[in-house]
Amino acid sequence: MVPVHDLGVAALAILGVAFLIGWSSARLNQATLLWGIAHLSLAGATFTGYRYHLQPESQWLGVVATLLTGFFLASLHGGTNFLRGRIIGPGTLIGRSLGAAFLIAVVGIGGDKKAASILVLGLMMLVYGASAYLCLRMRYRLLAAAFSLKTAAFFLYFLEPSTIGTPFQNPDILAVGWVSSVLLGLVLVDAAIAQTRQRLSNVIKHLPDALVARRLDGKILFCNDRFAQLAGRASPDELEGQQVPLLTREQEEAEAMFRKVNAMVQSGPLDEPMRLERSITPARGEPFPAEIIFSSYMDLGYPVILGLIRDLSERKRGEEERLHQANTDQLTGLPNRRFLEQQLDAVLWIAHRQHTQCAVLLIDLDHFKKVNDTLGHAFGDEILRDVAQVLQAQLKPGDLLARLSGDEFALVIAGLPSLMSILEVEARALALLQLIRRQFCSADGMEYQIEATIGVAFSGREGLKASVLLQHAEVAMYESKARGRGSWCFFESDMDERLAESLRLESALRQAVPRGELRLHYQPIYSCSTGRMTKAEALVRWESPQLGWVPPGRFIPAAEESSLILEVGQWILEEAIRQAAQWRTQSGLAPVVSINVSVRQFAQPGFESQVFALLERYGVPPSGIELELTETLLASDQEDLPALLHRLHDAGVGLSLDDFGTGYSSLSYLSRFSLNTVKIDRSFVMGLQESSRNHSLVRAIISMAHSLHLNVVAEGVETWRQYEILKAEGCDYLQGYLLGRPMAAEQLRAHPQVLAGEESNIPDAVI
Repeated sequence: MVPVHDLGVAALAILGVAFLIGWSSARLNQATLLWGIAHLSLAGATFTGYRYHLQPESQWLGVVATLLTGFFLASLHGGTNFLRGRIIGPGTLIGRSLGAAFLIAVVGIGGDKKAASILVLGLMMLVYGASAYLCLRMRYRLLAAAFSLKTAAFFLYFLEPSTIGTPFQNPDILAVGWVSSVLLGLVLVDAAIAQTRQRLSNVIKHLPDALVARRLDGKILFCNDRFAQLAGRASPDELEGQQVPLLTREQEEAEAMFRKVNAMVQSGPLDEPMRLERSITPARGEPFPAEIIFSSYMDLGYPVILGLIRDLSERKRGEEERLHQANTDQLTGLPNRRFLEQQLDAVLWIAHRQHTQCAVLLIDLDHFKKVNDTLGHAFGDEILRDVAQVLQAQLKPGDLLARLSGDEFALVIAGLPSLMSILEVEARALALLQLIRRQFCSADGMEYQIEATIGVAFSGREGLKASVLLQHAEVAMYESKARGRGSWCFFESDMDERLAESLRLESALRQAVPRGELRLHYQPIYSCSTGRMTKAEALVRWESPQLGWVPPGRFIPAAEESSLILEVGQWILEEAIRQAAQWRTQSGLAPVVSINVSVRQFAQPGFESQVFALLERYGVPPSGIELELTETLLASDQEDLPALLHRLHDAGVGLSLDDFGTGYSSLSYLSRFSLNTVKIDRSFVMGLQESSRNHSLVRAIISMAHSLHLNVVAEGVETWRQYEILKAEGCDYLQGYLLGRPMAAEQLRAHPQVLAGEESNIPDAVI
């Protein structure tokens, strides 16, 4: 027969192991851990206490039994406190264990220690039961009852302490002890399960998403507060056992959705959650977008559908906000290029289906970079916002306006009748140009006039993409700029070819300087008073291996439109100064080399230092060169331009105003800037013989220049009669095909250096 104490120890150990197994699956439940330790400790205390009873001389058995008993009490109380929301650390647990053991050991001094110890155990169990009863939940009251029964068992042991652990132990007392131990263990197990269930219930209850579990017949097993709120109920209890309310506006769609889910679940649990997006209509409140997630599980052999309704309102608003930001120009509030291209594809598709036309007007503000550079980006932004408002005010139903980039806007006009499209678009383009053409005043009082250039492209053929149509409008815009800014132009098919040619030209030009494809030719300039060749204008020539000979009128404007003019201008400046130095040292020829300077080159920081550095490197005096300036350069808003020209002039560098008389403000420049020479444009010289008016203008220019102590060069001299008239009017220098065409440096050195003054001695007659 198995000893009674062995059975008791085994039962306690089994309970302890069961608790630890439960804790291993839910490690956050400290109560199960502590109760498991408590029962294992009690099993150990029972075993060692019985051995100590049989072997009183083994004092260490009593000590171990007492310590294990103290650990049992502390762990049991710690698990119970966890149910009340109190967490006990390892240090506190050990301290309480030692305190309980000490109390059990010394309370019986002077009497029956066994009886006293049992009394202490009983009183502690009574206290634990009272503390458990303080919790209002029923399972905790059952725990208090189990503690009370255990207390009674200890009190019965107290009545007959001598029989504890002996064959004479009262069977009634033994039965009460067994029942109390088993009941306590079972109640503790139930409390642990209930705590886990409560935790899960709290999670479900406070879940921000609506959660519902239902059977295939539609009846709800459970749901959370959020779902009850959507269904218009006060609590989830009102919905348990009821049919699932349909929360979507479209009832038929909702029922079809449920039937589909039911059919899928009947064949077995869903392998993957089913996700749907629907509009949810709550019992009270406005509909909202939601994601519905269906999953399933088996409950007692029956399939259960679990539905989660997640409110997507915030996410949708965030997505809409991000989409708005991605599709909107932040400065003007207009749609950006990305949005325009998306919408334009749809507009083109509709236009094709409805047999209508669609037009794109690409609006580019002229010289806007100058506004940012001179007046600041803040003022430039203000202008862009103002222009955007002006354009918005002219929109008609169906129009779409967008800002493409810095100073570019695009207007899409849809629904145009095929025959009337051109006239209507032309009228609107002219109106927009007039509206944009206005003056803006900066904070410091500086006024600036804004103008625009417009390129227009029609949808035309079927299958045209938005990107292609925008490209056509851009080509037309550049064509309009080439013809003269402040105007508009329709796209024509041959413009693509010209654009492609321009791109090929620009690409080839980028390689021209590194590959040494550029050359300088020099056109002689003779002095009327001495008849000597005193100057020579440096003119760039380009012969490309791919394009052949390219005239300056083609590649110089292309270079001006890009940054290539800086590289080309740098090469021209250095090569001209180098050649001037070579002439001086090798042949004794020392004409002043006249060098054309672009606006962008002159405005480049450090240009002045660059000129003086090259002069010093090649040993050419400042008076050995002359910089030819255009009216465009003098009309620029460079604040330091007058000072820069003054420094160059004082250093001895010659300064010449090219093409004098063709601009609007040429006369004002003569008094504002430090100049040496003016060059009469060839258009006045060509009509010199036939037009008395031209003759009078040339005479007036020469006289005015001399009064300002300026020299005069007449360009385009091609006949002997022109030569005679200009010389008779007192012109200082002559230049033209009559006297010599542009030629290589070696040819210029062999060219006649002196004019005899007779027709037969004109150099060109000899060549």
